[in-house]
Amino acid sequence: MDLQTGDIASYLDVQFRRSVVDLAAITDISPRVLADAVFRHDTGVALLLAPGEGERGEEVTDRAARQIVSALRSRYEVVVIDCGAQMSGASAAAVEMADTALLFTTPDVVAVRAAKRTVRMWDRLQIRKAEETTIVVNRHTRGTEIQPALIQRITGTAVAATAIPANFKELQAAVDAGRLHELDNKSVVKQALWGLAGELGLVKVPEVAQKSGRLRGGGDRGSVSFRRRRE
Repeated sequence: MDLQTGDIASYLDVQFRRSVVDLAAITDISPRVLADAVFRHDTGVALLLAPGEGERGEEVTDRAARQIVSALRSRYEVVVIDCGAQMSGASAAAVEMADTALLFTTPDVVAVRAAKRTVRMWDRLQIRKAEETTIVVNRHTRGTEIQPALIQRITGTAVAATAIPANFKELQAAVDAGRLHELDNKSVVKQALWGLAGELGLVKVPEVAQKSGRLRGGGDRGSVSFRRRRE
């Protein structure tokens, strides 16, 4: 749902002709139609990518987004949607439908003010209340004046206990090669990401420990996740 500037494909070095736009005009998204639009990465993750031509993002209306999200959550155990930094009708629909809404910010005045504006906008548009939103602090350092507790007070949201540390040197080679999934297990950034996934209940704690070696706590873009409800 980062329809104009989505870059997941670049991070994973994926080239695929189909995108979320191919589902926009379909009113009945069957499992087969969905499978045709999804790229299955060699890690096992299924990717529904943003269009290569950003202007085509306008084809994904809020109604289309609701249909696409409903199809995804009926098919997959966990769905994570990157909504980008700008609000559209499609991304607003995704945030509204989410079981969990995450808003990422860096610990600086400009970014935190922007996060606060986003939270207030979601509330005004009745998309999601502040107390139903969780802030994730990215590029966190212990020395910065703006710590997670202050961000929580400013935005009125919950703040994830796990912050993502500022250590881009660990990421640069993997990002430039489009092999982010091959990030070294000793990376403190990777450990924090697995810790965040465990905190959100997206993976089981033993799996987090196995993937990252240990759990780590810490302490611009939106992300939402869905869990399939079991009857």
